[in-house]
Amino acid sequence: MARAAAPDRYDWVTFLSDYGHDDVFVGVCKGVIAGIAPQTRIIDICHLIAPQDVEAGAHSLTAAMPFLPVAVHLAMVDPQHATAARGVAVRSADGSIFVGPDNGLLSHAWEARGGAKRAVELANAELWLAQIHATFRGRDVFAPVAAHLANGRPLEDVGPAVEVGDLVRLAIRTATVDDDHVHAEIRAVDHFGNVSLNLARSDLEAAGIALGDTVELRCNGRTLTVPFTLSFGEVARGRLSLCEDSFRAIQLAVNAGRANQELRVTRGDPIVIARAPQPQAGARAAITTAPA
Repeated sequence: MARAAAPDRYDWVTFLSDYGHDDVFVGVCKGVIAGIAPQTRIIDICHLIAPQDVEAGAHSLTAAMPFLPVAVHLAMVDPQHATAARGVAVRSADGSIFVGPDNGLLSHAWEARGGAKRAVELANAELWLAQIHATFRGRDVFAPVAAHLANGRPLEDVGPAVEVGDLVRLAIRTATVDDDHVHAEIRAVDHFGNVSLNLARSDLEAAGIALGDTVELRCNGRTLTVPFTLSFGEVARGRLSLCEDSFRAIQLAVNAGRANQELRVTRGDPIVIARAPQPQAGARAAITTAPA
């Protein structure tokens, strides 16, 4: 149930970053949190966001939101620029607090929690570690602030208020329905090589494409014909399908394979989907049951 105000303390800190697992960066940040707020448990959302890919981080953080508790949500995808993005802590309508750089990384996630209600800049150096390094603000600034907030530190102690309307927001690029076809783009590629698109089943239905139809894909200079199925398990091993992912978004997936390699695509690439001439019933069954 949504809360109008934050609790005195938070049981959970969630953590998303592009730090990877090859180095000590994630463990060090979690150690900082544990040292300040030892009673707080940490949920690792993902640390394999493509380096400095703010949009990919924002998508992953937002996708996770429906399954996470009210918490302090720490997210670090912080590309280096001549002037670093300011750090912010943003309280959402359900009482969660989002801590991270003000570069749009947090913006879709706080909207998923009812919208941003209050925001402050991370300016109180008393809450940071004693030694600050410009290239590891996640350890020295953001992680300790997240821990202090989990301990019940009031938001106003973190720094001066920031107008919610002045926070950086990432634009949401949506699919476009054009008569009998849809213009979309690759939103993400997951660990299994499945290719998530920035559209829902309703976008396909608006173009006259129904579950079970054969569709024509145009991407990366190629044209392919594939079935639109509920899951990739409905096609033979090694076959490509258009289907729903576990978050109810539309994806391209290869049963026991990698769709990104099959299509030679990456995040941000455009794709056009159209309803193709439909095969006869017997031919459609062959698409589902033929051996690879």
